[in-house]
Formats: sequence, structure tokens, C-alpha cells
Amino acid sequence: MLNQPDPARLESAPTITLIALVLAMIGIVPASAQRMASLSDEQTIVAEAKSELQAALAPGGALHERVIEEQLIGRYTIQLSLREKGDVSSIFVMSAEEGDIRSQNRFKDLLHEFRFHFKMPKGKQYRMEIPFDLNTILR
Repeated sequence: MLNQPDPARLESAPTITLIALVLAMIGIVPASAQRMASLSDEQTIVAEAKSELQAALAPGGALHERVIEEQLIGRYTIQLSLREKGDVSSIFVMSAEEGDIRSQNRFKDLLHEFRFHFKMPKGKQYRMEIPFDLNTILR
């Protein structure tokens, strides 16, 4: 008599293949999503930093929500220094208008906590001046 394959085993083969494929995809996607772009040109780094901050202050952005929630006001020119992994290393308020000390200090704290989604050359630090007008944010 010929050996007949077990029907239950045949039905489970595609399921096992599908599960293995899904597990492989789950393992790949998070790894690629966590990679940060590595930038080396100073102009590119400054442009990308400003772009990310503008996006964060746009409706739905992380900073936008906090500014509205905490009722922060004022216009500021801030000198921001970045180091290797997109970390903010220092913040200096160069000018402040139409705001209060609470708003200024809290906004500085929020910027210090902000993480940029790019890396820079090791040992390098970049400084930029960025104007912020919290009074124009839609509330």
C-alpha cells in the first residue's frame, strides 16, 4: 500500500508558510523604520533641522500639541546647537517678544526634549538661529 499524505498536515503547510512570512516581515520592518539618515553637510543639516521643527509645530505635530495645551505664547529667536545623534545640546534665547518667562522657559524645555530624525558626523556640533512665532500657531 502506498503511503498517503495526511490531509491535516497538507492543510497546515500553507498556514505555517504564511505565519513564517508574516514573522519575517515583522522582523524586517521595524529595523528599517528605526534607521536615521546620516547627514554630513552643514547646510543640509541646518535645512533638515528647520524642516523637522516646522513639521513639529504644524497642526498635528508633537510641539504644536504641547504649545496649545500649555498655552505658550511669544516670538523668539533661538540659537540651537545640535550634536551627533540629533540631540539638542544647547539652547540660547537671542531675542524674546510678546511672551512671558514661563512660556519662554517651557518652550526651551520642549526644544531640549525634541529628537531629530537624523545623525551627524561623530564629534561635530552645529549651531543655527531659528525664529519661532508661537502667537501665529492655530489654536
